Amino acid sequence: MSRGPQPAVGDRVVVRYRLGADAPADWRASPNPPTDRSPSLSDITGLLRERTGEAVVVERDGVRHRIRTDAITSVRLLSRRVVRNSEIRGVERALMRAAPAAERTETDGWLVNGAGDSLRSGAAAPVDFGSTAAGLPAALRWLDGRGLPRRVIVADRLMRVASLGAAIASSADYEVLVGPEPTAPTPPGDWAPIADGVVAVTVAASDDSARAAWRALDFELHHTCRLLAL
Repeated sequence: MSRGPQPAVGDRVVVRYRLGADAPADWRASPNPPTDRSPSLSDITGLLRERTGEAVVVERDGVRHRIRTDAITSVRLLSRRVVRNSEIRGVERALMRAAPAAERTETDGWLVNGAGDSLRSGAAAPVDFGSTAAGLPAALRWLDGRGLPRRVIVADRLMRVASLGAAIASSADYEVLVGPEPTAPTPPGDWAPIADGVVAVTVAASDDSARAAWRALDFELHHTCRLLAL
């Protein structure tokens, strides 16, 4: 199983599994189970419909496929639809700007928020096209100058954490979900409007009850991110 948020029922996933007589047929023209010269692994992308200790059920093109847990080598969580990097940058910028902050600045493609009381307050995030780790030192100096912890939020698709070249004291995984603007009390999570009648919410990957509750409100995964303490 991959690190980060784990899929919930209804999420779009890609499941990698070992081929066998009781596994879904390979999408390539090859024997199943495999022979000595044919592939031994395959994958299937679709909606996760069931998940137990014995198997998962993935729906692809309206057909449900059951894969035994002991045949699975990895399960990767995907956004519900194909999301462009530019859309991720737009949502991250909107969430950063919506966060309460005593002040904020932009430097080398990074948006930095001052003190406040939400997840993205007192934090820096790369939000512009072409932003790189080269902009991080200036963002950290800005936080240092205000006596704020060195907190960085990085969307997984936009920048590799390893590329930051900084020592990481701690990290936490989050997912960003998008859905209709709530009209009633909401589950835990920081949310803000990103378009007319549409909001994005950031939910801790460790909070399975909140993740399920937001999905029950017709929210879908947009992207994942990590909060780093440097």
